[in-house]
Amino acid sequence: MAVNTQGNEGDEVIFDIMRESSIGHLSNLQAAKKRNCNMDLNLKGRKVLITGAGDGIGRAFAIEFAKMGAQVAGCARSQDRLTSLSKEIEGNGHLFYPTDLTKLEEVQTFHDKVMETLGGLDVLINNAGSILKLGGFFDVTDQDWQDSFNINLLSAVRLSRLFIPALKQSNTPRIINISSIAASRPGDMFPHYNAMKAALSNFTVSLAQTLAADKILVNSVSPGPVWTRSWQQEVDLASKDSDKNPNDIKEEIKTQIGQGVPLKRMGLPEDISGIVLFLASDNASWITGSNFTVDGGVTLSP
Repeated sequence: MAVNTQGNEGDEVIFDIMRESSIGHLSNLQAAKKRNCNMDLNLKGRKVLITGAGDGIGRAFAIEFAKMGAQVAGCARSQDRLTSLSKEIEGNGHLFYPTDLTKLEEVQTFHDKVMETLGGLDVLINNAGSILKLGGFFDVTDQDWQDSFNINLLSAVRLSRLFIPALKQSNTPRIINISSIAASRPGDMFPHYNAMKAALSNFTVSLAQTLAADKILVNSVSPGPVWTRSWQQEVDLASKDSDKNPNDIKEEIKTQIGQGVPLKRMGLPEDISGIVLFLASDNASWITGSNFTVDGGVTLSP
């Protein structure tokens, strides 16, 4: 029995259609990729406030927004860190003002300085937060819980309240709260911090509903294990009881924590910037009351 190796005319027509369709699809994908690579987030001239801008994630935000042409206002407790940032950041017209966000009078002063310098506000990023005390439930006192409440939750509440009138005057108003995967996946350590981050995520959803009528978009971002000053504190503590070099301890911790991350490394502050820039842009104009996890795959939520 002979086998037809040439195929029939109908098959050839089908293959031609499939080939042309594939070429067209590939062309569309290439065009889309080109558009995405050149996507302008249109953040030039945006007035952006970032708390906890002195180091870590907040510092990365400030640098990236400035690169995009935004006017940045940042605060931190340390004047030295803010001075260092001001020398590194691009552009002019920024404000970096030392502020203790646990003190109402300093929060009010910072608000007044921002309004005086920027003349308004488009994006409020409540990034300031800290574990403060390393320990488990029986290690943290009532004062530790109160201190955690003041910096991790109340600071965001106060700043949101103060700047909402200015945000109502913006054409692109955003509030972005930096929470943590600890809000939904708490461990036995740092219960005071975990609880306050859960409250911040809850506050985000509540505020998003309150401000929806004013078209102020409110979202949160939950980073996973990112190397910041809190982790450096663990290195410092471990160094006191060890003869090892602090840098070796640091690398051991980063390796150990990284092994628990599907992408096999701890995050860097810059890893969090992309989603925050996006949420501040016009491309996120129909997103509010949502939480975005950036954790290298730790939570793996469907």
